[in-house]
Amino acid sequence: MRFQAYPSEIAALPSLSDGERLDYFLMRVFETEEFWGLKQGAVWFSRALPQDSKGFPAAQRILPAWCYRHYAMDAALDTWTDCRPASVALEYFIDEEIPALIEQDIVLDIMPRGSEPGCMITAHRLSSIFEGIMDAGEYRLEG
Repeated sequence: MRFQAYPSEIAALPSLSDGERLDYFLMRVFETEEFWGLKQGAVWFSRALPQDSKGFPAAQRILPAWCYRHYAMDAALDTWTDCRPASVALEYFIDEEIPALIEQDIVLDIMPRGSEPGCMITAHRLSSIFEGIMDAGEYRLEG
C-alpha cells in the first residue's frame, strides 16, 4: 500500500471534474484507509462558503477533505496557513466523524481547488456512498 500520490496524479488533479475528484478521493481513501483534513487546534477546520456554490447557499459550513497528506499540506502552506494537516483512520472517520458532520450540517469539500471548492457533497450522501462501497465488497476496512 502506498501513502503518496504519484507525480502524474498531482499533475492531473487541477483538470479533474467534480465527479472525477470524488472518484479519485474514494479510491485512494479506501486504498490508504486514511482521511486527511485540516485542524485548527484540536478541531477540524471548516469554513463558511463566501457565496452560493454548486447548489449550496452562502454561509454553508464546508470541511475540506483529501486522500493524501501531500494535498492537505499544500492547502495548509498555501491557502489556510493557520491550519495543520491531520488524518484519522478511515474506519474512525466513517463511524465517528461523519455522524458528527451530519448532525452539524457540515458539507464535505472533496479535493478543493485552493480556496475554491472541489466536489461538494453532504456528509449524509458521502456516508451512503461509503456504505454502498463496503456492502458491495469492493473495498475492505481492516480491524
